[in-house]
Amino acid sequence: RQGGAGESKGKSDGGEVAVNLSLGGSGEVGGNGGKVNVENSGIIQTDKANSHGILAQSIGGSGGVGGASGTSSTDSKIAITLSLGGAGGAGGTSDKVHVQNFQSGSILTQDDNSHGIFAQSVGGGGGAGGAGSTETGKAETAVTMYIGGQGGSGSIGGEVEVNNFGKIETLGYISHGIFAQSIGGGGGASGAATGASEADMTIGGGASIPNGIPIPVVGDPNDPDNEANGGKVTVTNDGEIITHKDGSYGIFAQSIGGGGGYGGTVSSDFAGSDSFALSLGGRGGNGGDGGDVRVEVSGSIETFGARAHGVVAQSVGGGGGVGGDAKGKTSNALGIGGLGGNGGDGGDVTVIRTGTITTHGVDAVAIIAQSVGGGGGIGGAGFGRFGATADGGSGIDNNTIGFNTFAGAKGNGGTVTIQQDGEIVTDGERAHGIVAQAVGGGGGLAGTLSTGAAGSGGGIGDAAAATATAMSQVWVKGASSYAMFGQSATGIGDAHAVTLTAGDSLFAQGAGSVAAYGESTANGAKGNITINLNGHYTIGGAGTGVAAMLVGGANNALTNHSLLYAMGATPTFEIQAADIQAFQTFLLAPDPVVPTNAILESLLDDFSPLAITGTSGDDHVDNSPLGDTLGRVIGNIDLGGGNNSFHNFADASMVGLKTIDLGGGLFTNDGLYTNQGIGVVAKVDVGGGFKQNLSGDFVTDVDLNNQITDALALTAAGDFNGEAPLNFLSIDKLFTEYVVANGSGMTDSGIAAKTLHPAVGFNFQFRVDGGTDLVLYADNPTFLELAQDPGSGTTDPGVFQMAQYLDDVEAASTPDNPMARLINMLRFLPNEEELGAALTRLTPHYAVHTFDMINREADMMLEAARECTGVPAYKNPDGRCVWATISPQAEYGRDAGAGTTSRDDVLKTMSLGGIGEIGQNWSLGATIGRTEFDSKIGFDGDLLSETTGEAWQAYALAKYTNKNYFVDFALGGGTGSFKGERDTHIDPAFYIPGETLAGDYLDEVMLPGIGSSVTYTQKTAMFGGSARLGFTREMGAFYLQPTVQFDARWLRVSGTEEGSVAAFNFDGSANTYYSATPAIEIGTDIALSDIASLRVYGKAGAEFSNKEWEIEGRFAAAENLPGNPALHLTEAVDSPLYRVGAGLELNGVNGVGMSVRYNGAFGETVKQNAISASLKVSF
Repeated sequence: RQGGAGESKGKSDGGEVAVNLSLGGSGEVGGNGGKVNVENSGIIQTDKANSHGILAQSIGGSGGVGGASGTSSTDSKIAITLSLGGAGGAGGTSDKVHVQNFQSGSILTQDDNSHGIFAQSVGGGGGAGGAGSTETGKAETAVTMYIGGQGGSGSIGGEVEVNNFGKIETLGYISHGIFAQSIGGGGGASGAATGASEADMTIGGGASIPNGIPIPVVGDPNDPDNEANGGKVTVTNDGEIITHKDGSYGIFAQSIGGGGGYGGTVSSDFAGSDSFALSLGGRGGNGGDGGDVRVEVSGSIETFGARAHGVVAQSVGGGGGVGGDAKGKTSNALGIGGLGGNGGDGGDVTVIRTGTITTHGVDAVAIIAQSVGGGGGIGGAGFGRFGATADGGSGIDNNTIGFNTFAGAKGNGGTVTIQQDGEIVTDGERAHGIVAQAVGGGGGLAGTLSTGAAGSGGGIGDAAAATATAMSQVWVKGASSYAMFGQSATGIGDAHAVTLTAGDSLFAQGAGSVAAYGESTANGAKGNITINLNGHYTIGGAGTGVAAMLVGGANNALTNHSLLYAMGATPTFEIQAADIQAFQTFLLAPDPVVPTNAILESLLDDFSPLAITGTSGDDHVDNSPLGDTLGRVIGNIDLGGGNNSFHNFADASMVGLKTIDLGGGLFTNDGLYTNQGIGVVAKVDVGGGFKQNLSGDFVTDVDLNNQITDALALTAAGDFNGEAPLNFLSIDKLFTEYVVANGSGMTDSGIAAKTLHPAVGFNFQFRVDGGTDLVLYADNPTFLELAQDPGSGTTDPGVFQMAQYLDDVEAASTPDNPMARLINMLRFLPNEEELGAALTRLTPHYAVHTFDMINREADMMLEAARECTGVPAYKNPDGRCVWATISPQAEYGRDAGAGTTSRDDVLKTMSLGGIGEIGQNWSLGATIGRTEFDSKIGFDGDLLSETTGEAWQAYALAKYTNKNYFVDFALGGGTGSFKGERDTHIDPAFYIPGETLAGDYLDEVMLPGIGSSVTYTQKTAMFGGSARLGFTREMGAFYLQPTVQFDARWLRVSGTEEGSVAAFNFDGSANTYYSATPAIEIGTDIALSDIASLRVYGKAGAEFSNKEWEIEGRFAAAENLPGNPALHLTEAVDSPLYRVGAGLELNGVNGVGMSVRYNGAFGETVKQNAISASLKVSF
């Protein structure tokens, strides 16, 4: 039975002041509402305001649609219009309302305040409050107030169920896709007010609205008969819902005890300079409880307006609900939610979602699930095209004000549960993703106008637990938006647990946005906050954005398995897998491919200062990977007061930026920790202690160029075990020692320093100084020790000499010596073998080998000169001889075995000479010759250097004979010039940002001459003499000629310069050479004819000489060091060296002869083979 509708109309024509007041009539007390069942499988369209697609309503007692009121006024200076909807009756109980829109069903509404489905069950009157309408003519000031109908009392709202499988679309303002509501004790949806007025008003110097506006209230809030409960509300959506305008929700499901409900709406078109509009929701009864609300969404929801939420599921005890909304062209609008009754508990609210929800407007939340005790809910807000400019003001635009609903005396909020498994995307400011809110004693979400502040506690009453689970990605793009928001809050009473679980990524991209927010606040006991982040990414917004926030609570736990950070000042990224991969690659991957130091620093600028924050609770953060997630936190941490902790578990990682404030708590590291990522040196302040266990890694960046390292500044004690991988960013200066942690107490429990990549030449250690400083220092092996290690693969004496020289240079150098880079490059090689190979390449073996080459040239010249001097005297009866000799291929090889360098030389020699008797026993002569050189030095199949050159030598010859005895002499010398190129390549030991390309060091970062190859030139000089004593004995057709030869030579290599500052300079070194060679020759003449004979001979001997050549040189970059260290490079000379030879000489009776000779030399490491041909004439 429904009460009657009152009606009152007023009219005023022309005048200074026009005041119009209209109140709708009150309904009577009556019976119970019946069941309502609506099914639609067809097409429904409406095109007028206040025209729902489906309206299904069961109302007990009075109410139905409350009395309407209307006013009209024309021109006046001041027009004030007040319209109040009629009050519903009291009494009866409503029944179940069930609406189904089947898959084939389609609903379209095209004007304002026109929901797709309106399903309502209201006990005790109220229903949809009276509508007020006004028409105001032109006035200089127009103030318009609309107040919705007053609900009845003392009854119970029935169950409401809406099932949508089809498509619902609304085009108007404040036009929800589905509106499902059960209210005990009246209230309902307050009356809508519409009208048009035109006014002009001038306000000089600005304007203000008083904080309180007295509103008369009918009914006794203390009447116990006013108690009434809201019924259960269930909405399922397996279809498609689209709304297009401001304030138009996808789904609105609400159960309210004791009246209140959905606040009245304002629709106006004021055109004056300043106009005001006010809307208030109905007032609820006393003590009613909100029923349970359940929304299940498997279809899609998309909204396009401001404050156009996707899903709102709300249970409110004692009145309240959603505050009045204002829309239109009103210059100033004020919306106030319904007034809650005294007492009443909110019911349980559950939202289960597997479909997608997308919102595109400001303040448009994807999901709101809210249980409020004692009234409250969602504060009113204004929508539409509001705008005003006050005369004398500064252009006040969009002045829209929304107040929270007023809380009742007491009431408890019910539990709130959200389960989400479908993508959520919002792109407006303050457009949150998921809001789960349990509030005791009133309160809820404030009107979101400028700050978007979340709800606050109301009056007396406990707030129940709030739980939200997001199993699919939530992405909020706008500023001041929360991807997940969970709150249990009350003004006077106890708050309970808040649990947020993200099974997929949370992205809060906008400035000041938060990915995960948990709050439990009360003046009594607080609940525990639990946040579980199990997705791949948890990303907070730019600027003041935070990835995860813990507000209040008791014993709180944040468990992170994701990559968690907040963005920096400029949120430019789009969420793409490749972009996120770029973030994580440079931070901690051991072998990043692209970034340089500059890139790393610019990326780190994109991180917000705060990753995780807390307040007064005991906050405990656990960071660990889960499956294929990273378990990585990047950013600053501020956990506020309380007994706090941060535990970085094994295989997890934490990147601190500037501060980790644990309020004096303990940071425990069992995983990987680094300051500002691997690649940037930084100091991080830790408000508390730091304990690293055996499995932990404290990755420390070291910048030798700037002589700084990562460091931790602790306010409490530090205890370090595990490892400290060292990542070097630059190596242009020598390592000294550095303080990497400082605290009130410091313990070294066995922390081991190691390079991030193996480095054979460094042995880093830690020590504690003064009980407060953890100091990193190096106790390195010498290069000589490393080179002599069997693992080096070298036994070459020249390499050992180079190693000793490097040790001497390092010992004499200051940290900024130019040689520091080369020394560090070598020490950073990963093992002895690579170090041995690098030292072998760096050693200038060629420089000392040149002595051996010009010494062999002298041997070959003297051997050719003995074409005549060595012939038995009886074979040269006239005592005069001239010759020309050519040796096209004299091959020399030296191989001392495994681990040593090899030499392979080719000498090509041509010489001319002559000798003749000047007396009975003496002969004098001379010879001159030229030799070309091609010398290769290698190691293990690789070419180390190649030298080419030429040299000239000339000798004066003399011979003394006495019967069968003879002595011949040679005295002379020569000069030569050489050039060549050698390999000085050093393999990059590890990644140094910006220094390598395709696996090799860039030329600009190398000391010239090191890292690729170097060219060189040499000048040589030689002077020496030779004397040979012999005896010729004829034995029939054969002869035997024993000899002994003595040689003494002075050799010098000077002017050796390599073409760069890091290469070697050899100012000049000289060696003296002494040798004695006993030998024997045997031969015979074979007559070929009367005019020709063939001499055949062979010889053998052993040369004994001094043991080595030596040269002294220095790196050009190390020439002025204290102590003047130098490389003393030697090359061994085989002694004895066994010489053999054989020849064929064809002689004519006319003195002309031709010969072919073979000469060989063999020693412990040397072998030489030479073929020569001569033409001589004896006369």
